[in-house]
Parts: sequence; C-alpha cells; structure tokens
Amino acid sequence: MSLTADAVKAKARALGADLVGIAHGGVLDRHPPDPARPQTPTRITPDDSKSVIVLGRRLLTGINRLRGHDDRHKQYSTELVLTDLEEIELKLVYFLEDAGFPSITVPPVHFDPRHYDAKGDTRGPLSLAHAAVEAGLGTLGLNLMLLTPEFGPRVMLGAVLTSAELDADRPHAAPLCLGEACGRCLLACPADAIGQWTLDKARCAPLASPYGFTYLMGHVERMMQAPREEQLQLLKSKESFMSWQSILRGVGVYSGCTRCVDVCPVGRDYDAHLKDAQDEIAERTPEKEARLAAMARARESGDHGPHHARSARWIEGPGGG
Repeated sequence: MSLTADAVKAKARALGADLVGIAHGGVLDRHPPDPARPQTPTRITPDDSKSVIVLGRRLLTGINRLRGHDDRHKQYSTELVLTDLEEIELKLVYFLEDAGFPSITVPPVHFDPRHYDAKGDTRGPLSLAHAAVEAGLGTLGLNLMLLTPEFGPRVMLGAVLTSAELDADRPHAAPLCLGEACGRCLLACPADAIGQWTLDKARCAPLASPYGFTYLMGHVERMMQAPREEQLQLLKSKESFMSWQSILRGVGVYSGCTRCVDVCPVGRDYDAHLKDAQDEIAERTPEKEARLAAMARARESGDHGPHHARSARWIEGPGGG
C-alpha cells in the first residue's frame, strides 16, 4: 500500500500529538550526535527504519508556571504527559502496521542498560532531540535541549521507526536559541550544570531524576551500612515511601527539575502564558551572571567555546548548511 507523509501526520495529530515531523532514517545514520557512541535508527532495527517519525506532546502550561525545581505535583503531571505520549506512539504503530508497514516505538525514557553510566550520562538508543532537529521541529539550545517555535523546550519527545518511505521534512535553516546573549537557562539552573553549548549531566541528573535509580541506590546503600537497630527505621522512612511511590508511577524518576525549560523565552507560548510567572529568575547569582557575561564576550569575538562545533549541525539547523 502507499502511505503519504501527510496522512501519517494527520493521524498523529488526531491521536493527540502537538508536533510531528519526519526524518530520513539514513540521514540520522550518517549524522550520529556522538560517533564514539552512535545512536542511530539502524542500530535499533536495520530493516524497518527507513523513516523516523518524531512526535511532540506539549507540557502542561500550568505546570511550567510553577517556580520550584522539586515540586511533586509538577513531577506527577509530567509523568502523565509521558504516559499520554507513549499511548500516541503505540496507536500510531498500529495505524502504520494496519497499512502494511512494520514499525517500532522509541519511547522517550528508554535507556539501554548495556550503556549505563553511574554519573547520569546514560543514553537511549536514539537521541530524540537530534532526531527532532532533523525532522524539522526546531534546533538545539545552549544546554542542548530541543527548542521549538511553538512551545520552546516545553515538549516531551517520542519517535516511531517505520519501514514506510515517507517524504522527510525540511530542517530549520536558522537557530532558535539566542545562546550567550540570553542565557536564562544557565541563570535558572539550580545545579549550575549549563555551560556554553553543553550540559554537565553529572550535575543535572540528581535534580532531573530526583527519585531515580541513583537515589534508590543511595538509599539502599544507607540502609545496608546503617547499624542494625537503625535499618528498620530507614526501611519505614519517608525516603523508602518516596522510592516506592516513584517506582509505582515513575513520578520523579523520569520527571524532575524543569527550571531551564520553564524560563526559556523561545516559543509562542512564553509571552502568552509564562512571562508573567517566570520573568524573574530567583536562582540567578553574581557568579552565574559573570560566567554568562564572559561567554557573551567570547561569542562576540567569534569564540563559541569548545563544545559548539560538535553540535553545530543541530544548533544552527542542518537546513542552513
């Protein structure tokens, strides 16, 4: 059967996707974000990755208006968005397979345990942010998160690999991020994890996944090392309850700090719904401001820093090359 890109996009939107774009699987194979640790479609499925359909579901605006970085309600609502996105992916796969094209989902939070990194740099089989750039949904920002014209970075991404050969979308020809001239994400980061076109994942991970595997390991280790008379008390502690609750629902495991997302001025939603709540950044410090100013001066002299070049294709937009 023949299947058009427009028909696939219409179905994705009907299922609830806010954004949908298509990239050629071969393009992603030729341009892995990190050639030393390639995340490419054919490493997932060499037979059914001719096209990569990237889906975006917007985060809840009311949640992005909250200013706390460790808000349990924010974590829960984000997990609900994740669940919704996974349902959209699954139903889109059924749609494609009913049309005769074998397909596979790439969930937003799927990590390959063979590449586990205790410092937080565990990666999925496909970088969804980079795939989204290739699919024309946006460009990467100062901390390498995806920025979109509609919602800035306030989207959750998923993807579907399919054997259908679909027309790919044209990537953006110009960057969306103002970079060092803005730096609001850097100023707002509670972990001070954002650099010049880079992200220190070891600093970011404990806040981005406050009740994730690292937290669970630490809590279990404390129980094992505690004197016997304290072990039962730790087992019955609030920390054990939070771990149990998070494992049950994923709350705080795949959802955590979103301060860089909340304050980013990119996206048509920011001025309309977020600026009044997020314009002031409580986390800014003189030290952060000085570091950002030094980056801006370097940028004015043509120095993009040591990390920009490896990601330039996705920061500047591959459509501009």
